[in-house]
This record gives sequence, C-alpha cells and structure tokens, in this order.
Amino acid sequence: MKTWLITGCSEGGIGAGIAKNALERGYNVVVTARNTDKVKNIVAKYPETALAVVLDVTDKNSIKNCVKTATDKFGKIDVLVNNAGYAYRSSVEEAEDEGVRKMFDTNL
Repeated sequence: MKTWLITGCSEGGIGAGIAKNALERGYNVVVTARNTDKVKNIVAKYPETALAVVLDVTDKNSIKNCVKTATDKFGKIDVLVNNAGYAYRSSVEEAEDEGVRKMFDTNL
C-alpha cells in the first residue's frame, strides 16, 4: 500500500481534500499541519491509515521529525504533496522584508 505525505492539511483546504481522497482509496496518508487539532477530524475517520503529524515546512528539525514519524509508522513515503503555502499580500513598495521572506521560506 502506498503512503502519501501531504503538507498543509488543515480542514477545509486543498490539502485536506487531497488527503480525504487518498484515504477513501485505501492509501496510508500522513496529514500534516502546524497545529494537528486542524486535522483531527480526518484522522478520527481513518484511524488505521491516517497519521497526524506536526509540520512547519520552514523548520528543518520539524521536517526531519515528520519524516521519521511517518516512516516509523508506515515504513516509507511514496508520494509527497507539497501543499503548504503562505500568502503575503502587499504592493512591492509597501512590502516589509520580513513578510516577504516568510512567504518565500514557506513556499519555496
């Protein structure tokens, strides 16, 4: 059985939709969010094949811990959906460096 790791799975978003679709088809899915309370409903519906893991894609230790937790549970990761994202809305002239940097660190 293939295992999916999906970043940014907060309920109601694209990541949650992808996770639910994969779970309905019988795949193992690692559903991630910075706050796993936002994915608890997904895991509750699929307790054997869904695993909630805290993940901040801008933190290397968080990424390492997520991958280790996923592989400890399911043995491997076959599919990565890098869905986590952050938008910083501002005109170029008004943008603050810190806000732009946070967006690039998250999205890239």
